[in-house]
Amino acid sequence: MTKPSAFLNGVAHPIESGESILSFARRLQQEIPTLCDDNRLDAYGSCRVCSVDVALTADGPRKVMASCHTPISEGMHIFTNSDRIEKLRKNIVELVLSDHPASCDDCESNLNCELQDVAVATGVREIRFVNAAKSADALPDVSFDSSHPYMRMDLTKCIDCNRCIRACDEIQGEQVLSAAGRGFNSRIIKGQDVTFAESDCVSCGACAQTCPTGAISDVFRANLTADAEKIRTVCSYCGVGCNLEVSVKNNKIQSIEAPEDAAVNAGHTCLKGRYAWRFYDHPDRLTTPLIRKDGELQPASWQETYQYLADRLQAIKTTHGSDAIAGISSARCTNEENYLLQKMIRVIIGTNNIDCCARVCHSPTAYGMQHSFGTGAATNSIEDLKHTNFIMLIGANPTAAHPVTGAKIKQKVMKGTPLIVIDPVKTELARYANWHIQLRPGTNVAVLNMMAYFIIEAGLVEQAFIDNRTEAYQEYKQAIMALDINELANIAGVDAQVVKAAALAYAKADNAMSFHGLGVTEHSQGSRAIMSIADLVMLTGNIGRPGVGMNPLRGQNNVQGAADMGCQPHQGAGYFPVNIEENHQYYQEHYQSELPKEIGYKIPEMFNAAIAGDLKALWILGEDVVQTDPNQNHVIKALSNLELLVVQEIFLSETAKMADVVLPGSSFLEKSGTFTNGERRIQKVNAVVTPKDGCKTDGQIIVEMMNALGYPQAEYHPKTMLEEISQVVPFFAGVTWDNLGEDGLQWPVNANGIDTKILHTENFKRGLGKFHFYPFEESVEVTQNGEQFPFILTTSRNLEHYNAGTMTRRTGNEEIVSEDILLINPNDAKAKKISDQQSVRLFSARGEITLKAQLSDKVNKGILFTTFHFPELMINRVTGDVTDAETKCPEYKVVSVDIEAA
Repeated sequence: MTKPSAFLNGVAHPIESGESILSFARRLQQEIPTLCDDNRLDAYGSCRVCSVDVALTADGPRKVMASCHTPISEGMHIFTNSDRIEKLRKNIVELVLSDHPASCDDCESNLNCELQDVAVATGVREIRFVNAAKSADALPDVSFDSSHPYMRMDLTKCIDCNRCIRACDEIQGEQVLSAAGRGFNSRIIKGQDVTFAESDCVSCGACAQTCPTGAISDVFRANLTADAEKIRTVCSYCGVGCNLEVSVKNNKIQSIEAPEDAAVNAGHTCLKGRYAWRFYDHPDRLTTPLIRKDGELQPASWQETYQYLADRLQAIKTTHGSDAIAGISSARCTNEENYLLQKMIRVIIGTNNIDCCARVCHSPTAYGMQHSFGTGAATNSIEDLKHTNFIMLIGANPTAAHPVTGAKIKQKVMKGTPLIVIDPVKTELARYANWHIQLRPGTNVAVLNMMAYFIIEAGLVEQAFIDNRTEAYQEYKQAIMALDINELANIAGVDAQVVKAAALAYAKADNAMSFHGLGVTEHSQGSRAIMSIADLVMLTGNIGRPGVGMNPLRGQNNVQGAADMGCQPHQGAGYFPVNIEENHQYYQEHYQSELPKEIGYKIPEMFNAAIAGDLKALWILGEDVVQTDPNQNHVIKALSNLELLVVQEIFLSETAKMADVVLPGSSFLEKSGTFTNGERRIQKVNAVVTPKDGCKTDGQIIVEMMNALGYPQAEYHPKTMLEEISQVVPFFAGVTWDNLGEDGLQWPVNANGIDTKILHTENFKRGLGKFHFYPFEESVEVTQNGEQFPFILTTSRNLEHYNAGTMTRRTGNEEIVSEDILLINPNDAKAKKISDQQSVRLFSARGEITLKAQLSDKVNKGILFTTFHFPELMINRVTGDVTDAETKCPEYKVVSVDIEAA
C-alpha cells in the first residue's frame, strides 16, 4: 500500500501520521525559520516567522499558514520560500526586533541568540521601528535580575516569544513565569513580579535553554565559546539517568545542557544535573594518596600506597583469614568499577563480604520483587507514562528526589490523570493528588492490606490473570479478608473511606502505573511492603504491557547497576545466589579461581563484626558511611576498631578522615563506563575532562590494586570490561560498548543486542507470580522507645542537595539551601512552645542534635520531618539500628524522638 504524500517545493514526499508542516519539512532537512518554536514544547504559532504558502494543487490559490501547528495532509502543496513569504517573514522579524534593543552589543558574541540567526536567514539588516518601552531606562528594576547563583534576566533582550513561560509550564510544570502588561508594555515576570531568588523557581534552567535571545540565561551559558567541544555523558546524581551535553575547552567545563534527542530526559534536567558540577575542580579535591603515619594522614606515592596496602591486606588475610576483610562498593561509580571491586574481594581476597549502598536504600525492592516476580527491577519504562491513565505513588517525592521523572508525573496529573499519593508528608505531588493517604510512618503494610481488602471485597480482581499467571492467591485472599479494616485504619491514622475510594479507582483503571521510593523500603517491614505492592499489581493485572507495572524510583544514579554487578554478599554478578553449588561452580568457571561459598557480611553486620573484633579491614569505595549510615556513634565505633580502613574518595569526607589509607578517585566527569538507571537502561558515561593531576579513575585504582595483590587484571577500559561482564551476567549478554549508542539499552539484552522495554509480558521470571500476605507489625523502634520519645521523625532529601551534600555543597546550590530544617506541625509547636525558625533540640535514645524548626502543615501532629545534607548537623546521631528483617535495610523513616526549644 502506497503511503500518502505531500509536495514540498514541488517535490512529492511520503507523510507520517501526526506531522505538522514544520516537522515534515525538518524531517526532509529543509529548514523553515522559527522563533517561538521549540521541539520540546507544544506548537504555539505566535510569531508567524514559520509561515509558508499552502495550496491544494500545484497551480491552485495559495494561503499563508503557520507551519508549526498546521497538520500536513495528503496532496498538500507547500512552498517555503515564495517571494511573498520571504517578504512577510522579513517584516515579521523586523517587528520582532522592535522588542529587542536597537543596538545589542552582545548579539555578535552571543552564541545562544537564535534571533540573530533568524535575522540573517530572513535578510533583515535594519530596523524601522523602535520600542522605547523596552529601553533600560523604561523597565522596572526587577527586569534586570542577578539575584540567583545561576539564573540571569535582562528583559531589554526579550522579544515576548513566551517560550520561557511555556518551558516553565510544559517541561517543568512549575508555572513561575508569566506575562504582564499589553503591547509594547508586555514583559515577563516571575511570580508576583519578584526576583528569581524570591520566586518559586526550581532552577531547572529550561527557560534559559529555550530563550532565543539570552533575555533569560545562566552564568555558564554566558561564557560559552564557539570552539568548545560538546561531549555527551550521563548525570551522576539520582537514578533517572539524564543525558547531559557538556561543553569543554582546554580540559575545563564551560557549561552543561540537556540534549533534546535524549530518550531519558528529552532536553530537560534539574538544577543538579545542569548546574551543580563545579565540585569537579574544587580546591578541596584530593590529589594524592594519603597514608596515616604517626596518627596523621600524610601524602604518599601511588607505588608506596599500593605496596603498603598489599602488605597489610596479605598480613590480615594470613593471620585472621579472608573473612576478616570486607568491601563496600558504590552506586556513585560505574558498573565496571563496581564489578571490579566485587571481583577483587571475591577472587583475590577470597570472601563474599561485599555490599553496597543499595543496602541502605533499595535492597527491599530487589528482595521483594524477586520473591514476587523473579526480577528485582522496574517492570516498565518511564516512557510508559504516556500510555498510562492512572498513577499510584508510594513513599516517594519525585519532584525533589527524581526531578525529571517527577516533572513528567506532574505534567501527566495536571492534564487529568488520577493520582494516589501514599505518604506521611504533604509533598508537592500530594497537593495535586486525587487521594492523599497521609499515613503514620511505618504503616505502609497496613494501608496496602486495606487496599487489597477493598479491591477483593468489590470483586474488582483480574481473575483470569490471577488464575493463569499467579500462585498462592487463595491463601492470600483468605488472610486479607480476615483483617479488621477499622483497626488498621486506626493504626495508620487514615480514613478508611479515602483508602477505599483510592483502591477502587486503582482497580478500575485500564492501565495503572505504580511508583515507589525509599518511603517504602527504609522500614522494618520494607521488603514486606514491596511484596504488598506487588500483590496489588497482580490483583489488578497491571503488569506486562505498556502503561502499567511496578517501578522503583532509584535514589542514586547507579543503585541498579551496583546490585546487577554483584555488590551484595549473598548474590554474585547477575543475581545468582553464591551459596548454591551450581552457581558456585558457574562463577568459579568464569573467574578461573577458587571462590568462597558462604554468604558474607551485609553492611550492618560488617559494623557489628568490626566492633566484635572479627572484621579487621574494610575497603570503602565512594561512600561516606559516617555521614549517611544510621546510628552514627555505632558506625564510628566500628570503624575505629578496624586495623585497616581504606577509602576511595574525591574529597576528605567524614569517613575518609578516619581512614588509614585514602585513595584519590575521580568524579563521573573524569571517567568512562556505564550507569544503569532506574528503568534498567545501561548508558554510556563518557569522560569529558581528564582526572585531576594526582588522581586516577576508580576503575584504574582497583585494577592496579589487583595487580599489586598478584592478580593479572588487564588495564581498565569500559569496552573490555563490558566484554567480561557480558560473559558473566546473562542479562548483559548482548551489551557492547559500541552498540549502546547514545540512548543505551534496557536489560535484559539478548545476544543479538535486542533490549527489553517491558518485563513479564508473557511469563514472570520465576514462572508464576507469587502472592505474599504479611500482617502489619509495629516497628521495634516505636515499641521500645515510643513512650519515652513520643514523636516520629522521618527523613528525605530536598531538591537542591544530594545525600551528604559532598558534591552539591561545593557548588552554588548551597546559596539556595544552606541548612537542614525540621518541619513540625503548628499544633505540636504550640504545645512545645516552639516558634517558627527557632532552634530546637532533637533527641532520641542514641543522641541529639540542634537545628532550626519550621512550622508546617506538611506533617501531621506527632510527626517530624527533616533532610540529611549537612554533616555539621549529623542527623544520623539520632537514627537507630532497626532494619528490615529480610535485607538489613535501615529504618530511616521511623525514628522515635522528642523535641524541645534549644
